[in-house]
Amino acid sequence: MLDMTEYQTLYMEELDEQLQLMEEEVLRFEQDGETMEGIQRLFRAAHTLKGSSAAMGYERMKRLTHNMEHILEKVRNRECTVTPDMATLFLCCLDRMKQLRSEIASGHTEVSDIEDLVEDLKKVNVIHSALDAAILNTKISADIQLSEEIGLASIRLLESGQYAFWVRIQLTDHCEMRAARFHVLQTLISETSVVLWSEAASLSEAGKDSDQSSLRWLIVSREPQDMLEASILAWVDVEQVQMKQVNVAELEALTVTSVSDLSETKKDQLGMTSVMVNPERTRVQSIRVNVDRLEQLMNLVGELVIDQTRIKQIEKSMDTKFGKDELVQDLGQMSDHFSRIIGELQESVMKVRMLPIEQLFNRFPRLIRDLSQSLGKEIELILEGKETELDRTLIEEIGDPLIHILRNSVDHGIEASAIRRERGKPAKGRILLRASHEDNQVLIVVKDDGGGIDSGKLLQKAISTNLITAAEAEQFSDKEAIDLIFHPGLSTASQVSDISGRGVGMDIVRAGIEKINGRLDIETVKGQGTEFKIRLPLTLAIITGLLVTVNESTYIIPMSNVAEIVRLSLEEIQNIRSVPMVTIRDQVIPIVWLHDCLGYPKRIRQGMRIPVVIIGRAEKRYALAVDELLGNQEIVIKSLGDFVGQIEGIAGATILGNGKVALILEIGGLIRMMSRA
Repeated sequence: MLDMTEYQTLYMEELDEQLQLMEEEVLRFEQDGETMEGIQRLFRAAHTLKGSSAAMGYERMKRLTHNMEHILEKVRNRECTVTPDMATLFLCCLDRMKQLRSEIASGHTEVSDIEDLVEDLKKVNVIHSALDAAILNTKISADIQLSEEIGLASIRLLESGQYAFWVRIQLTDHCEMRAARFHVLQTLISETSVVLWSEAASLSEAGKDSDQSSLRWLIVSREPQDMLEASILAWVDVEQVQMKQVNVAELEALTVTSVSDLSETKKDQLGMTSVMVNPERTRVQSIRVNVDRLEQLMNLVGELVIDQTRIKQIEKSMDTKFGKDELVQDLGQMSDHFSRIIGELQESVMKVRMLPIEQLFNRFPRLIRDLSQSLGKEIELILEGKETELDRTLIEEIGDPLIHILRNSVDHGIEASAIRRERGKPAKGRILLRASHEDNQVLIVVKDDGGGIDSGKLLQKAISTNLITAAEAEQFSDKEAIDLIFHPGLSTASQVSDISGRGVGMDIVRAGIEKINGRLDIETVKGQGTEFKIRLPLTLAIITGLLVTVNESTYIIPMSNVAEIVRLSLEEIQNIRSVPMVTIRDQVIPIVWLHDCLGYPKRIRQGMRIPVVIIGRAEKRYALAVDELLGNQEIVIKSLGDFVGQIEGIAGATILGNGKVALILEIGGLIRMMSRA
């Protein structure tokens, strides 16, 4: 027996891609209505999954896709259309297939029952099968036009006593090689009749697949309808035959006077454009590469970046020691060339790891659809900048925070239609999800036109839960009040639902974003809506860091968290309510010695100017005092490993040019440590 284990990974990748594609198409039908191109994509995806699932031995996945394919074929043949109920049924099928996918991934077996969905799909199929004959009579003739020569010849045959028929032949479900079978049927029909038009020939000339279970012909025959029908039914793999006699007037209506009279659409349907124009088909030059190999390649590039830094440092030391020596100058030139090559290599490898954020955004239309339906709201989700590229690791990490924000926007942000009308807004709410590149970062914006965040309500809730006192609340600015939504357990929702309202979420959102060196900002206007701005680095593997020293040890602050660098005298530090503060550009900022966070003694001398790094979180700023600023450089992030584990305030480590290890600071953790101090 053939071992299919080695194909499991490929099957799972294909399953993910096809399920995503099918869901996008079904949602597009709901929003924009069906198109033949969309139906073809959906049919091909179902057909592909059916074949690969059968090959891998996943019977339930195969049965579901087979029954979906059966209905889609009728839609493709214009025998029925996609109704809202049908779209909902397809989405239910896709959900069950995702469930089966999870079961296959975890245990290689299918567990979930599919019979309820199979029965529903069969009911849809039966309903539309009953309409087949009527549709054949009304729609079939809209597909073709006959040239003048063929039309006149066929009319002469009818005038000589022969018959013209529309013929539609349906193959049995178990027919495996449909294209080949239709080719045989075409030959058999040609032996007994004159074929004026054949759907199989048109599809073949147009370069389209002909794996449908039913096809149509327009023929002229000496045999009457009953005899011809009986003959066709006797052929192998034929399940059903539908025929309609065509008269002279109908043939004349199908006939055009010359080829030039044919519309471009008809020329395309008849395969004529493919004969006259033979454009070279675009071929996508791409291969699949295992992610582990990319990770290994990125690690090797990271090692080169470390070596590059080391060589630069050696060059600098030798230049100081030997001055303008020729060998030192040669080393400098080689070092510059090495740096340029590594820079290009790093950029190329980073591009390989980049994926369009579309892969993430495409999950959300279904989420918004289901949430808005369950809440009885009308909501339009607008996606912009789907082509924006982001490191694949970041795409995986940012998914959950975005889901939390979108769920909150739907549940708390967008008002019910009746309330929106009372407030003079359109009944349908609007959520914008946009991605773009900005200042060597990726900016993701989630903006809704709902009711905004009520800072007064947040303060009242914080007082009632003893989070703050009424006196403290009076000192809160609007921005500080809005930041309370990040406090665990604090929610202004009047009711707890299965969507939100437990006060769990926004604190996790911010922690998740800061964990990947990102930043979350909120802007809200009561009654007009809320905007969340997420700034992310392009990649997590290699970042630009600011090197600082504390007690002769080097630490690294990610530049994405650095707002400003200043030097201050001790006199500029003042205590306000026992908290050291500094004033920078008219903004009062708390100052903390990094020594205190890391457990080092401070070295303060009178008259010294203290290097201070201003780090930011949303609108809040903190001043971080250090011993010395060493400058910035690209660093390779290394994990601390399981042996050391997670340390609050530390994101990882890197190897410096001198071979020493430096710790990378995690700003979110540092701020939490400062808040507790």
